[in-house]
Amino acid sequence: MIFQVSHRIHFRYDQPVVIQPLTIRLRPRSDGAQRVLYWNCQLSPEPSSSNSILDVFGNVAQQVSFEGSHRELTLDVNFEVEASRTNPFDYLSLDSRVTNLPAYYDLRIAQALSPNLHRQMMDRTIGHWAGEISASVDWQTQPFLSKLCEIIHREYTAETRYEGAAFSPSQTFAEKRGACRDLAALFMDACRTQGLAARFVSGYVYEPNRTHGSELHAWAEVYLPGGGWRGYDPTLGIAVADAHIPVAAGPEPEWAAPTEGCYIGEGRSEIVYEVQVTRR
Repeated sequence: MIFQVSHRIHFRYDQPVVIQPLTIRLRPRSDGAQRVLYWNCQLSPEPSSSNSILDVFGNVAQQVSFEGSHRELTLDVNFEVEASRTNPFDYLSLDSRVTNLPAYYDLRIAQALSPNLHRQMMDRTIGHWAGEISASVDWQTQPFLSKLCEIIHREYTAETRYEGAAFSPSQTFAEKRGACRDLAALFMDACRTQGLAARFVSGYVYEPNRTHGSELHAWAEVYLPGGGWRGYDPTLGIAVADAHIPVAAGPEPEWAAPTEGCYIGEGRSEIVYEVQVTRR
């Protein structure tokens, strides 16, 4: 499928501010399941410098700088992508150390995956909950991932929250609610308690029956030998296939933020988002 995406981010300040160098992570990735056909990013005011970089986790990002002071900043991103993965389970994994839980990766792989494997402070309550789910599917990884995704979708209230960092997994677990980024972080934490490497993904999802504008979306990916990074969307309760458009990924939500930067000045800021995802 081919998708067209437009995404506008408009920052407004009640007083002129100096905008510090800004990192923009809004270019979708190109890999074996997705191909970028066209991408363009327009900024107003025009930046004094702009450079395309590959960040520490392999995301394509744009670093821009501005001169002078400003009361507004607008980013207009437009692109087309072709998504080709129709089957989210189109792989064969024969490594019993990972197909059974708790998972244990080959030492060299585990070293490469280390940022995605463990938190310094794991919530024992979440670990116990994840262990119960594992036991209910006879400690099998693939059924565990599907059931965990379905349980969060069924038992947690999905809500919209445009601004602010993701809730801690402990808060989301206790309150049984959260935005897509909160539910993704909870899914990641539960996976990590079972030894599975998980990372956070930001991007877009095509929902043909959506009656109003789209939003930047978030989900999780789990590393499975033989399959690589495979996506699970606990907000929708599904394994990720060709309706999802991944943009950036990192071991924690902040590493996949669409924009990263700050400003100098006394003014307060307001952010307005507009997103449209259509199928061509």
